[in-house]
Amino acid sequence: MSVGEKNDDENMSIEVINRRLACENKKFFVYFDHIIDSTGSEEQNYLVVAPRIVNENLVTGVAILPILDQKIGLIRIYRPAIRDYSLEIPHGFIDEGEKVKSAALRELMEETGLAAKMSNFYSLGYITPDAGVLAARVQVFLAEACFSSGQTLAELGLRGFRFFTFMEFESMIENSEVQDTFTIAAWCKYKLLQNAKRAAKKIHD
Repeated sequence: MSVGEKNDDENMSIEVINRRLACENKKFFVYFDHIIDSTGSEEQNYLVVAPRIVNENLVTGVAILPILDQKIGLIRIYRPAIRDYSLEIPHGFIDEGEKVKSAALRELMEETGLAAKMSNFYSLGYITPDAGVLAARVQVFLAEACFSSGQTLAELGLRGFRFFTFMEFESMIENSEVQDTFTIAAWCKYKLLQNAKRAAKKIHD
């Protein structure tokens, strides 16, 4: 589509005719929505999973990419939904009344025992883990020059934390040893940031 050409999708509206609560727990509401678009296409049981606590910009969770000495920190955690262990960056939900950055620092500490100075803690933007089902955005943070906080909290399934070199990490993604979408998206955003910094440095030089 060329610049200035009208996008027909802009005229496409989808209306929620009815919403039915299917189930809930302490973290999520699960709905079945009856939806219909302007062409008459409809779905009577469209699945929507909505976290209970929602912050500004529909942010419901955080993910943190910990980097120290050109290495990436990953937790090893058992995920019952896939019945297997997963290597991933720390991530989790925002608590009631909690600021997004505070939630990210808390999750980093709880899952890894690490802390980071505010000057080394940056937002990398947002991701939508599964826009077809989840009514949620996750804000991604970069934690550079991490250091031990001396604290950790036990979490269900959490079995360890260690650092991997960039080369090891990229090989693990290529070989599907790392499959977690938060982790891969955060790495993509980090690489784009580094590319932008290098480009800016070349222009400046």
